[in-house]
Amino acid sequence: MAYDKTEADQSVREKTYRELKSMILSGRLRPSERLSETRLAERLGVSRTPLREALMKLEKEGLVVGQRNIGYTVVDVDLPTVRNLLVVRQALDVCAAELACEVATDEDLDRIGAIVEEMEALNLSIVGNSVDAARVLELGLRIHIVIAEITRNDVLIRVTEQIYGQLQLALLLEILWIDLKDSGLEEHQAIANAIRARDRAAAGHAARLHVQQSLENMAKVQELLDLRRASGIL
Repeated sequence: MAYDKTEADQSVREKTYRELKSMILSGRLRPSERLSETRLAERLGVSRTPLREALMKLEKEGLVVGQRNIGYTVVDVDLPTVRNLLVVRQALDVCAAELACEVATDEDLDRIGAIVEEMEALNLSIVGNSVDAARVLELGLRIHIVIAEITRNDVLIRVTEQIYGQLQLALLLEILWIDLKDSGLEEHQAIANAIRARDRAAAGHAARLHVQQSLENMAKVQELLDLRRASGIL
C-alpha cells in the first residue's frame, strides 16, 4: 500500500488540534497562560506548522487569543462577558427546544435519547469527587448542538455553535468548581423528555431553567476565580 503523505499530514494536524484543545479544557493550560510555540511543539512531538494551524483553529473557537508580536494566550474567563453569552444562549436554547418539538423526526428523538443514556451512564460511573469533566462537558454541549440541528435552521445552528464555542472554558470551570452532583443530568433529562413528548411549553421552560442555573453558578465561579487570582494560583 502506497504511503499517503497528505492523509498522514491531516492526521497529525487533527491530533495536534485535539490534544491542544484537551490541554486547555482539562486545565493543563490555564486561563491567561501565554503559550510558547516552541515548548508546545516539543511537548506534543510535532513541528510548528500543525501547531500553528491548531492554534488558529482554536482562536476561531474562542479558546485562545492571538496578538501580533506576542503570540497566543489561553483565553481569560471574563465573567461579565460569559454572563452576556449565557443570556444569548438561553434565548437560543429555548428557541431550539421549542422548534424541535414541532419538527423532530423519530430518528431525531432517538439521537437525543442516546445522548441522555450516555449522560446517565457517566453519572453512574462518578465516584466521590472523581468526575470526567471533559466528558461531562462534551456530552452537555453535544445535546444542545443536536437539538439545534434538529430544527434544520442553518442560522440557529451556526450561531449556537459559535456561542457554545466561546462558552466552553467557562462551562468547564462550572463543572470542575461547582458541586454539580448530577452534572446537570436532571435538567437535560427534563429538556429531552419534553421534546420527546412534543410539549413545546415544557421544553422551552426546561431549557430556560437549565441556563438560569448556569447563570447562578457563574456568580460562584467568579468568587473562586477572584480567590485563586488573589492567592496567585491563576
